[in-house]
Amino acid sequence: MKQTPRERGMIALMTAAVLGYVLLVSAVTPADPHALPPLKVGILYSHTGRLADSEKPLNDATVMAVEEINEHGGLLGREVVPVLADGQSEGRRFARAAEKLLTREGVRTVFGGYASAARRSMIPVFERHGGLLFYPAVYEGGETSRRVVYTGATPNQYITPAVQWFLDNGDRRFFLVGSDYIYPRVSLALVHSQLTAAGGKVVGEDYLPPDSKKVSDTVRRIRELKPDLIVSALAGDTNAPFFTRLRKKGADGGSVRIPALNLVADEWELRSQDTRSKAGAYVAGDYVAANYFEELPDAANTRFVAKFKKRYGAAHVSDTVAAAYAQVHLWARAVRAAGSVEPQEVLRSVRGASFRAPGGTVYADRENRHLWKRARLGRIGLDGRIEQVWSSEAVIRPAPYSPYRSKQDWDRLVSHLYHGWGERWERPPGGPELSQESRPGSP
Repeated sequence: MKQTPRERGMIALMTAAVLGYVLLVSAVTPADPHALPPLKVGILYSHTGRLADSEKPLNDATVMAVEEINEHGGLLGREVVPVLADGQSEGRRFARAAEKLLTREGVRTVFGGYASAARRSMIPVFERHGGLLFYPAVYEGGETSRRVVYTGATPNQYITPAVQWFLDNGDRRFFLVGSDYIYPRVSLALVHSQLTAAGGKVVGEDYLPPDSKKVSDTVRRIRELKPDLIVSALAGDTNAPFFTRLRKKGADGGSVRIPALNLVADEWELRSQDTRSKAGAYVAGDYVAANYFEELPDAANTRFVAKFKKRYGAAHVSDTVAAAYAQVHLWARAVRAAGSVEPQEVLRSVRGASFRAPGGTVYADRENRHLWKRARLGRIGLDGRIEQVWSSEAVIRPAPYSPYRSKQDWDRLVSHLYHGWGERWERPPGGPELSQESRPGSP
């Protein structure tokens, strides 16, 4: 049948309307994340070894964040697929696992690492292969890599403010104790410099081999010296015997109840101890320096904690767990802004990016790729909960190199420890304790 001009016009209008509707729907409907090849990301934590229990919740939080991204359509029209790897609680194995992810698994970005030995061992791999590492743990500073986004805190965002709080409240005599690896050595060197500058005094300082349970000599020295505060950078299996022995009643029927500030043991480790047991009861009343606590009265935090516990049956959530979760979403925002998953593009885009994290909004510094964070100090209660007793008024800009010493001095200390331990980041089994070089005022 021959169409009239009027009929032909109506058909053209209807066709245009349908085409416009299709284009509109396609513009607002999320792309099918299965239409394009999946986007692989590495998730690299310890599934075995002495740090496996501490790192499991970091792995879980990272996976949960990836799942959330996929629930909202993935990234750039692609499903995000996590490739899990095991660092086996040892720095060199982390490095080998990172190399495999970057060279054989098609991964460009990795979320992972916990101990500083793992991070420092992995960095040369990422710099060599052009990959990108998001690292969630607080660390000792004295480092900036162009291939790392540091989403944990620098010392000026948690250690320095916490020590200053005790100085402001009248404490002057401090005993420093830590496990003998890179994080405690550099962190406590910073505390030593801060106290020297502020009129405090270090009355004693001990370093114990990693996971050592031989704590008697250190406890004896503390009891004799009676400091106002113990600053503890003890890690792992050393904590329980140390605090149990320290707080145990002596032969004279008395007991030592000197408060301690914890720089390593986080909320996951401390609250996972049964506080009704002797080991748990002996840390009640001590303090924790951090940027986040599970009990923060924040709507985003409440939702995150509830979802994480429901998803994994977890007992507690720590500062590092929250950072491991938030950094994935921060990366996703940078990817969307860049329109690319290539590390160099993401690194440019992540500068100045922000995310409403469980503990509050975090910002990526434009210069050093660390996050601006709020400092917090908490006290451990008898029920194991950590109550915030102090918080900085505003978020603090990250400073990877503490101003208490020069950059050259910090680098010299790190080099002295690394080479003194036989190119390792911790004292080797049976190895002697090194002298602490580069004290304040050293040449």
